[in-house]
Amino acid sequence: MLKKILRIFEENKDFLRQAGWEVCEPYSPRWWRGIKTEEELVISAILVQLSKWETVVEALENLRKHGISSLKEILSISIEDLSGKIKPVGLRRIKARRIKALAKTIIEKGGIDALRKLSVNKLREILLSVEGIGEETADAIILFAFHKPSFPASKYVRTVLSRLGVIEGGESYGEIRDIVLKNIGNNIYELKLLYAGLTSVGRTVCKKNPECSKCILKEICEFSARHSRNNSLR
Repeated sequence: MLKKILRIFEENKDFLRQAGWEVCEPYSPRWWRGIKTEEELVISAILVQLSKWETVVEALENLRKHGISSLKEILSISIEDLSGKIKPVGLRRIKARRIKALAKTIIEKGGIDALRKLSVNKLREILLSVEGIGEETADAIILFAFHKPSFPASKYVRTVLSRLGVIEGGESYGEIRDIVLKNIGNNIYELKLLYAGLTSVGRTVCKKNPECSKCILKEICEFSARHSRNNSLR
């Protein structure tokens, strides 16, 4: 089933681009549209918590204007200064503290290139030790910044996979992550494409009141099929 989903996403890259993704080569940080480097992606993984992507891009532009786009530059300024420069995202002081803590941890461990040599489990352990870094944020950083096989089992992912019939809906975060990794394996491009596609569908059409007629996955979706049958019986 996941392979069918991937094929549909591959055929509908424009839909993903419209939703804010840049489908490109597997080891590029530019999958998150507006991102230029892996370090910017790490910073953005904190900025995007409970914020819209559009505000994250604005915050990144503000940081770039002040010459702050690397983790070392992040550490060179105070939390107060950083907080003022990441407008318009919300919870700026909290996020500034988290960004600095994450930057400090990564630099102390030798930087992104050094950490990339570690196993996924060790990377997760290090990232999860940082205040404010949960499983979803850690897995997003591992996949998109470190380009290693992991998968963020976000709320959007759970909703879409459940309606498609890939999962039942009651699985834990780790169980969903393991199901994806078992079926996709270490294919970084497919893992990124799957996450980008599921997130795009979840944000745009597979909402609380799903708009099945507009969904690119409707032909293989159990929920859409039931919805269509129910409508035909009315």
